[in-house]
Amino acid sequence: MQRNQIRDLVCGTAVSGLVLLSGCSSSSNPGTGAGMISNILSVPGISSAVTYSFDLGAYDPLGNKYYVTDRTNRSIDVVDLNNGLAVTQFKPAGITGCAGTEYAFPGATAVNNVAIPTCSSTTGANANGTNGVGVVYPMLFVQNDQSGPDGVDVVGNTLFVGDVNKLLVLNKTTGAVIGNISIPNVGTALRADEGCFDPVNHLYAISTPGAANPYMTILDTTNAEAVTPTAPTVIATLIMNDSTSAASAGLEACVFDTGAGGTNNLFVNNDGSTANPNGEIDGIPVSNLVALKVGAPHTGAGAVVFAGTGNSMGATAGTVLPLPALCDPTGIALGPNPEIGAMCRPGTIGQRMDFVILNKSTGANIATVAGAGGGDQITYDAGSGNWFLATSRATATNNSCGGGSAACVLTPMLTVVNGASHTVAARVPSGNNSHSVFTGGGLVFSPFTNGPSATAGGVGFPNGGIAVFFTQ
Repeated sequence: MQRNQIRDLVCGTAVSGLVLLSGCSSSSNPGTGAGMISNILSVPGISSAVTYSFDLGAYDPLGNKYYVTDRTNRSIDVVDLNNGLAVTQFKPAGITGCAGTEYAFPGATAVNNVAIPTCSSTTGANANGTNGVGVVYPMLFVQNDQSGPDGVDVVGNTLFVGDVNKLLVLNKTTGAVIGNISIPNVGTALRADEGCFDPVNHLYAISTPGAANPYMTILDTTNAEAVTPTAPTVIATLIMNDSTSAASAGLEACVFDTGAGGTNNLFVNNDGSTANPNGEIDGIPVSNLVALKVGAPHTGAGAVVFAGTGNSMGATAGTVLPLPALCDPTGIALGPNPEIGAMCRPGTIGQRMDFVILNKSTGANIATVAGAGGGDQITYDAGSGNWFLATSRATATNNSCGGGSAACVLTPMLTVVNGASHTVAARVPSGNNSHSVFTGGGLVFSPFTNGPSATAGGVGFPNGGIAVFFTQ
């Protein structure tokens, strides 16, 4: 579909109970506006018959390219803003793809980590009751924690890509493998998921959320940031137990706050602790991480423990910013100082889904944007002064329906929140499972999978691809 056709489709769509995008103008004067759709990009290897399984994306302002991880093609998909938004792919050896458990017939013995090339799945539970994301007949279960690639981040001239039991380091221009860093998990192989980069102190952190005691792997990125980059060095395993020694319920997105006016913390969304069973933001002093470079590595039996504010990492105590009850956080991002935003995606059916903005120093609530939650990745775009939220589990009532049902069909949205007023500026229909979002070059990128779905929505987005919107 061409830009004007898509614009006319979306501007002419009435979505009950939702505010459609501002900036819809006449066909003779297309205009732009925050959240107005610009294009839908096809992805090589993806069609109505081949499910697009993707995870997170990142934008490189120096190369003017957007990158997103692609499990179906075992690749990194690259959108080149210098070349008409052309989509190409890096396909380094060793990417896991969609994997999980295969049963030859109901009741047969499970074979773990079986690649599922088309990544096809529908709502269902794993037959052995663990971590089931989807099921297709004959009994193929995609295991999210056993699949990759997952997160991707731009680090100097490289890409850091999380995958199962490893971190791949690629040349961001050619896709050549610079390093394959082992991040082993005892027992079941699990993904190194979402990461974040600190260019000030040359650190990188990436979480393994599915472990019995979820942990972060901390790396020194000095070598990877060189003109001729080489592999980074693992300096520590940071176990995210709480002050009672209880394991974290899981780890989500993270961000380093080391820029001007920053708190000098590594912030990570924690799915749950004893004090905050449905989520908190943990602040880890970067000074403690820098200190770990001395005498590194601190891994395995010598791992360090966060342990809440009474951490055993170093001299500086950590910070815990409680999130609202039943938040179940996912995405995190820094906004204008002193703001930090967290996406709530409640697992409790019927719970209102909110976007929360806190004071990153005190934890005080700056704003609760009611009904703007229900997604995953979020980003603040300084150029437009807007927050962009990938609210893939949005509903007509703004209350959680989990993964959706026939009685409560999801209405996936790109939700735009004005950074000054902290109010919803636009809710723009998006594609099925559009849980990933990033901005760059005046555009917003949000991949989506095949649709529409009878439970997960996505009307107007029939095949997997990458939806492109304007930031303003």
